[in-house]
Amino acid sequence: MMRDSKRTRSAPPREPLEMTEDMTPRSKRRKFVPFGEGAVLPEEMLTEVFLRLPIKSILPNFNSTAVYTCSPSKPIDDLLFTLDDVRGNYVEVAPSPCHGLTLLYNAVAPAYYVFNATTRAITRLPPYQDVIHATAGVGFDARTKEFKVVRLFRGKSHEIHSVKCEIFILGGEEGDHWRPTAGGVPFRFCSFALSAIRNAVANKLQPVFVNGFLHWLINPSFLLKAPRAAIISFSLTDETFRWIRSPPFEVSRVHLAELDDQLCMVRDLRNGLPTGSMFEIWRLNDYNSGDWSLDYRIGLTGNLPRDLLEPRIVKVIGSFGSYRSSKKIIIATSKHKVCAYDPVSRTLETIVSIMVTCSAYQNEKSDIRFSSFTKSFTPVHRTRKEIGFSTPLSKATKEILLRLPAESILKLELVCKQWRGLIKNEGFVHAYFEHKNMDRRPKIMLVGKGSEKSVFNFIPLSKWLQEANLGTMFLDKKVVCSKPCHGLNLVSIEMKDYLFNPCTGYRMIY
Repeated sequence: MMRDSKRTRSAPPREPLEMTEDMTPRSKRRKFVPFGEGAVLPEEMLTEVFLRLPIKSILPNFNSTAVYTCSPSKPIDDLLFTLDDVRGNYVEVAPSPCHGLTLLYNAVAPAYYVFNATTRAITRLPPYQDVIHATAGVGFDARTKEFKVVRLFRGKSHEIHSVKCEIFILGGEEGDHWRPTAGGVPFRFCSFALSAIRNAVANKLQPVFVNGFLHWLINPSFLLKAPRAAIISFSLTDETFRWIRSPPFEVSRVHLAELDDQLCMVRDLRNGLPTGSMFEIWRLNDYNSGDWSLDYRIGLTGNLPRDLLEPRIVKVIGSFGSYRSSKKIIIATSKHKVCAYDPVSRTLETIVSIMVTCSAYQNEKSDIRFSSFTKSFTPVHRTRKEIGFSTPLSKATKEILLRLPAESILKLELVCKQWRGLIKNEGFVHAYFEHKNMDRRPKIMLVGKGSEKSVFNFIPLSKWLQEANLGTMFLDKKVVCSKPCHGLNLVSIEMKDYLFNPCTGYRMIY
């Protein structure tokens, strides 16, 4: 912690009810120290410290035997991981995670799994209707802040609605089961959805999550008539389907990818010979108009090695680099190699080769089992605290607390550990703020003279008017007060700055 010559920033207290005042000759300001312990770093500063630590420092048991850096020469944040000890083509892994969570499908079980490659936490999703043709992906609902696994499948042949869609919410309050989507699969989307399911199963193509939507590729060869649509999308927020127009070419030998938070289509134009063989990467510019633009063209002639020409399957699984001039495209192949292509220099760098690293993969002709790796501590299931907050008793307690004044809630923190955890929970703080500001009526408070402990205080307008004639609430010093921001005011008096919450009376001196 650094200190300048004029002002000293003090650490905020953990317990505002147990404070002891301390004066030091080296500082012109008073600093508050928690009773019975030394000063601690502020929570926001601790967060900044942990954000800069490597994963192994935070997780001592982290095992990185199956994690590979994208470049052996340049330390970057983007990583890759692959799965060890899996059987042939019976296991499928999504090529890119969603906020650190990756979906895995085991066809032998059969079962879906969601795991976090950072924490090595994994959870098996509940049983589902076993069908021959099914495809699934994981995404994030920005409105409800929930992770959802969406499963699109073809039901039994005798069923009237053969194409179905189900959702499983990780840690949701709906229970440990799959549920149908709100509107099902509308009839006008059934043929597109069926084509997308068949294409995903035949070519082992997982849906791609971008901008709140899961996207499946429509294969025109599975339809009687060539469609205008190339992609069928599902909104995780509204639980509705939509389709996206085709780019200006025939949609065959293509796959979807997410690059820089944008949906892209990769076109495989290999013909078995270096001459004329290439890959094209098209970017979707507008969902409504279906406008596409060609972003990259990767030619396989010249000095490029044959790593992209010979494999049966080649997929773009992501990119890294902050700026376009330093951006590299990550490409994985069915020969268990991952390469980084530099669009500027038009060079290809081998990141990792499992054939060299692990002999068990040498003679295996399986699909791609690589995925991009995102450092994240996103849980794969609800924590014990979250489960406790979702019980009927906790919900009833929360509704009661929302209707109490802030001063009473502060006193109720001392009732028990569970109540304190509920009150300190970020969700409750947000709910309390929303509940107290539902009517949008202005609540006016004036800055007046304080008590012996403070030179100022916030006084309700009605109380001020009642005692104004006595003159006991007029300030003795000049005070500058900011407008409230989420219930907090910044108050400046002479050489002191206060961050003040008028509802709770909690203050922090700067």
